[in-house]
Amino acid sequence: FNKKVTYGLCSSDYMHSLLNQMHEIYSPVFFNNTSWPESVRNDFAAQLHKFMASLTDTAYKMEGKTVLYIPEETSSIAPEMCAKNKELVSRLETSVIHWTRQIKEVLSAQDALEMSENSGPLEEIEFWRSRCTDLSGISKQLDKEGVMKIKEILTLSKSSYIGPFSKLAKQIQRNTAQAQSNLKFLSTLKEPCEELSGAEPAVIPPMLTKILNCIRIIWTNSDHYHSRERLTALLRKFSNEIINRCCTKISLEDIFTGKVEHSTEGLNQSISCCEAWKNA
Repeated sequence: FNKKVTYGLCSSDYMHSLLNQMHEIYSPVFFNNTSWPESVRNDFAAQLHKFMASLTDTAYKMEGKTVLYIPEETSSIAPEMCAKNKELVSRLETSVIHWTRQIKEVLSAQDALEMSENSGPLEEIEFWRSRCTDLSGISKQLDKEGVMKIKEILTLSKSSYIGPFSKLAKQIQRNTAQAQSNLKFLSTLKEPCEELSGAEPAVIPPMLTKILNCIRIIWTNSDHYHSRERLTALLRKFSNEIINRCCTKISLEDIFTGKVEHSTEGLNQSISCCEAWKNA
């Protein structure tokens, strides 16, 4: 039984447990096996790489990370020899295609935030913090030896996929620098934004001067936010937050149950708050 059946324990983190088993046990066993016919071996290797790429992507995406699966099939073979193996080159191209899709998903995430109409300034700060971490992680992965070797092999084989991927890698570097810059400037808004997120409408007007001064600093010094469109989008997020704070003060239930004095006070405070923001 022990010789025929592989068994063991699986932790609660089942995706990473499966990934570790595949990476440390099953993949090395297969790639070190030379007894299979070449056609069967090539087909199985292609399917194994696809599975490992999807498994790696899924396991880390659950943690909010983007991790590239790097095939180790070429680790002990010279790039010049790898470039002459058409089946191997095809498998590496499939990996590059998967990397390209992963990177494009990360880059398109910014458009999703900009299209969100109800997000506030704290969501903006958190988005750029998460994006900075993700892009920096991808940038470091692109500099790994395994990735550099695959790029070298595909360059030697004159693959049509290496050009677009290299352009995408440069875009990652530019976007990483942009995310780091945005996070640096937006961090000046974190403290006033946290105060704003828990404030009553009556105490918001005195906060506006500090908030607007921080926004002016960002607009003056930041390359990314130094445009009318970006500045308008940032101010809109503050408008959303102020509206949300006013909504918490207005109770339709109190209005309809006849609590006129309390409801009137809340409405007047909210009107004064919104007018102060409009005229700031």
